Amino acid sequence: EWLIEHLKRLAANGIQPHFQLTGMHGLETLERMVRKGQYMGPMNLTWIGIGGGFDGPNPFNFFNFLNRVPDGCTLTSESLLKNVLPFNTMSMAMGMHARVGNEDTIIDHKGERFGSVDQIKQTVRIAHELGRDIASGQEAREIYRIGVQYNSIEETLLANGMAPNRVAGQKGVPQRK
Repeated sequence: EWLIEHLKRLAANGIQPHFQLTGMHGLETLERMVRKGQYMGPMNLTWIGIGGGFDGPNPFNFFNFLNRVPDGCTLTSESLLKNVLPFNTMSMAMGMHARVGNEDTIIDHKGERFGSVDQIKQTVRIAHELGRDIASGQEAREIYRIGVQYNSIEETLLANGMAPNRVAGQKGVPQRK
C-alpha cells in the first residue's frame, strides 16, 4: 500500500520513478502493478546483484533477469566491490547501461581504494573500447523518457514492450500489436 501511494504522489507531481529491483520477484511485482494500472509510465529498471537478500552477483542471475525484462524497458546493472567492473562491462557490451560512482563501492577489482571519479573514467574508457558513446544529459533524458507518463494501462504495456492484458474470454496468448 505504501508503494502504491508513493507512486500516486510521484505521478501527481510529475516525478518519474526509477525501479531498483533486487531480483525476479521485484520485476514480477512491478509487472503486476503495471497490469493493474497502479503505475503508468516508462519502466526504467536497475538490476541489483550484490547478494545478501538481493540477487547474487553472478552472470546466471543477471542473464535470467535480463531475459525476462520487456523489450521497451531501460535496464541498468548495479553490483559492488570486485563485481562492478565485470557487470558494467557485460552491461555495456550488450547495449545496456552501467551504474558507476556507487557510494558503497570504494575498492577496485584488486581490492585497492577506488573513488567515484576513477570508476567513471574507467567505465568511459571501456565504453569507448566497446564502441559505445556516452550520452549527453539531453540524450539521457530521452533514453529514460524523463517527464513521460502514460494515460492508460494499454499505452503503458505497449510503450514498455509488454504483451497486452488478456480480455475476458480470450483464448490463446495476448499478442503485441
